[in-house]
Amino acid sequence: MIFDTNVLIYLSKYILNPEKILIGDIAISVITKIEVLGFAFQNSAEHDLLLSICNELKVISLTDEIANATIDLRKNYRIKLPDAIIYATALVENVPLLTNNIKDFNSLDGNVKLINPLDL
Repeated sequence: MIFDTNVLIYLSKYILNPEKILIGDIAISVITKIEVLGFAFQNSAEHDLLLSICNELKVISLTDEIANATIDLRKNYRIKLPDAIIYATALVENVPLLTNNIKDFNSLDGNVKLINPLDL
């Protein structure tokens, strides 16, 4: 399963229960890592928690296959680049995408199963 950026943020704010979310084979896109750790946190403890979470998860780099899938998505749909890369990562890896922003991805090709973490 690929985690969208908002899932990591919810974990850092204790909105999601880690015992329900951090199970199974979990990965994040390198874009998620960049988005999450590139934020200017007012609270260093939150940054440190996110850093430790990122260090525990598999980080999937941007490959040519993911880049090409991202290009196709951007050509065919109005989607922000980070979201396109995250979705393309799940598409190429052939795994579900855990995201609270279902609406951001719902209009895409439908080839990735979308799961809302708040429904778990």
